[in-house]
Amino acid sequence: MAVVAVAATARSRFVKSASDRDAFEQFLQLAHPVRLSVEYRGEVQPIEHVFYKWFRCSLIHEGTLPMDIEFMPEVHPGVLSVRAGGAPEFVLRVSEGWFHHLIHAVRTAPENGEAFLASGGEV
Repeated sequence: MAVVAVAATARSRFVKSASDRDAFEQFLQLAHPVRLSVEYRGEVQPIEHVFYKWFRCSLIHEGTLPMDIEFMPEVHPGVLSVRAGGAPEFVLRVSEGWFHHLIHAVRTAPENGEAFLASGGEV
């Protein structure tokens, strides 16, 4: 649901964007000040692209995440962690904190101000 909320908010913000992907990735780039890329499936990709292609698209079009993506529990609350595993597993692990980060970006987006005021700020 977090990636769907990001996609909807991104489309609201970037209505003139050429694609859903561009809007999604631009929205997330503005949500955090650091540019982060991670190796996944043999390519170094921006984290925003990983969330779009391998999370959002996989969940929307296939109803599941790829088998080589796993979640890590938060060791330190609020810390965003990514671990690109090498041989023999080749698994991309992301901390649960990323989803708190995505939800925070949606909740604080000016485009959604009215929606969260109407619900009392609840997600």
